Amino acid sequence: MFGVYQDSPGIVQAVIELSRQVGSPPFTQQEKQIAGTYFTWVAIALDKIQVCNGLMKQREFNDFLLEVSRVIFDDIVAIDDLSQHIMMFAKSLVSADRCALFLVDTEAEELYADQFDDGLDRDGKPVFVKKSQIRFPLSRGIAGHVAKTGDIVNIPDAYQDRRFNREVDVQTGYSTRSILCMPITSHGLIIGVVQMINKMGQDGQTTAFDQTDESNFKIFAMYCALALHFSRIYRDSQQSERNLAVVQEQLIYYTTCSEQQVDRLLNSWNKQSFTVPTEIEQVYLHALDYLVKCSTNMYVYILSIRFDFHSRPYVSSLNEIFIYMVQKLFGPSSFDLTTLARFILTVRKHYRLVPFHNFCHAFDVCHCMFMILLHSEGRFTDEEMYAMFFGSICHDMDHRGLTNSFHAKFGTPLGKLYSSSIMESHHFAMIVSILHREGFNVFSHLPPDTFKKIVDLIQDIIMSTDLTNFFPNHKELSKLLVAQTFDWTIDHHRWSIRNMCMTACDLCASTKMWPIQQQIVECLYEEFYSQGDIEKERGETPIQMLDRDNQPNRAQEQIEFLTNVCLPCFSDIADLLPESQPLLSGCKDNLQQWQLVKEGKAASMWNVATSRVDKE
Repeated sequence: MFGVYQDSPGIVQAVIELSRQVGSPPFTQQEKQIAGTYFTWVAIALDKIQVCNGLMKQREFNDFLLEVSRVIFDDIVAIDDLSQHIMMFAKSLVSADRCALFLVDTEAEELYADQFDDGLDRDGKPVFVKKSQIRFPLSRGIAGHVAKTGDIVNIPDAYQDRRFNREVDVQTGYSTRSILCMPITSHGLIIGVVQMINKMGQDGQTTAFDQTDESNFKIFAMYCALALHFSRIYRDSQQSERNLAVVQEQLIYYTTCSEQQVDRLLNSWNKQSFTVPTEIEQVYLHALDYLVKCSTNMYVYILSIRFDFHSRPYVSSLNEIFIYMVQKLFGPSSFDLTTLARFILTVRKHYRLVPFHNFCHAFDVCHCMFMILLHSEGRFTDEEMYAMFFGSICHDMDHRGLTNSFHAKFGTPLGKLYSSSIMESHHFAMIVSILHREGFNVFSHLPPDTFKKIVDLIQDIIMSTDLTNFFPNHKELSKLLVAQTFDWTIDHHRWSIRNMCMTACDLCASTKMWPIQQQIVECLYEEFYSQGDIEKERGETPIQMLDRDNQPNRAQEQIEFLTNVCLPCFSDIADLLPESQPLLSGCKDNLQQWQLVKEGKAASMWNVATSRVDKE
């Protein structure tokens, strides 16, 4: 008799007994040695066979898990189908006769199920029946114990376990023997329990679940957890999308003009029942040098355009004035009038009633762009002019009166949505949403590739209104101007001047007549202080410019802003677009006025007799 050992000493793989008939001579020592050598190789062969069998079983299990992944994650949308797949694979994995999947309701501290295994099958596959949902507390039954503790429960004989409820067998007529109940855990939380009943042996008899069943199911449970987790994420996402669709529908309704409003605007336009202000496109004789006279003892005058228009006195007719500017700039038949009316009315609805970043500000910016383009002498293409003009009226849509840094710092929904140029990205999204509505796209008559080009240009100029983008653009453009290498035929150079024009228009309030400049700055600071108040409510200390208690420093803040931002911007475009020179002059005048305020000379800082208007 020989023992066949594994590689590890003392572990017997098998026992081989050799015998001879009665009366035969006994085995010799040599025969014993030969047999011992032979059985050593038998032991090696058996060991390798067991390894191969283990690898084959592991491969089969891996194939099983791959099939689980394919089926479960392909059908992750419907929780009912997902539950059925989990139960089907669980039964197959451990050869269980019946299976139940209970999901955890954390808030109610209950388990629930509505898919049941009645032992039915179709084409060799188990069929699960959907019935009325059952619920029971986590404190009841074996499944409740597993859901509450996270323990694995393996019961060889259910009737010997006090936790087993025999009434279930009495009511169903089914005989429960062995039970394997395991939790499904996701992110440290138990989200479900799978209970398998009666492991079926190869002979068709009920047997107990073993350690291999437990080990395999632990791995399987991870796939189940992933599937259930992502199914919930998908369902939550679907619900969020439905909620978003409802909100978007409401948003469109409340930010879209009515046809009655369109009719009233068109009627007002057709009847010309409004007055176009003279300063909307006014030019004036401008002295080349107020102090130096020519040899003929005469002043030298040139024609200069005016950027003094301020929209607030004309708030009731701004829609009509916008249409006037469009037709003046692009021609009376360049855009469909009804579409244009819908567009401007809807754009206006997208502006909030904040102190500064409101529709009047947008209109002033648009008018400034109108004057630049009107007198630009063909320097810009039609597509560029479309983008620059329409982009300017839309550039601050849905502004909340809060800075980008506020949204980023406090993690507002917009701050989480966009990683940079937060409000500018939102403004552009608003423009796109309007242009994609049927009946609102003022560019619908243009070829698709032209439309796309215009939208791309609009995006560029909207992004340029973020002052963090101004400084690198100014640095680059200044180098070109100093070196006298700016070239209108180079695309990137054109990109720089387009964006600089947009920034200049956005800053045009700093060029208005001093009384208007004061009014606008007052509105701007009211918006700043409102943000500062919010920051204080949230336990933060706002920067000085946003601090209502820091008002004595306003003049110095304006001097720094005009000096470091506005003047460089207006200087850049004045070099390339001489017709914009009045913007630079107006900014310089206001800088002087703020310096007087700082010096305490506000009482005599400005009067009609010594204003720019009088000098002109």
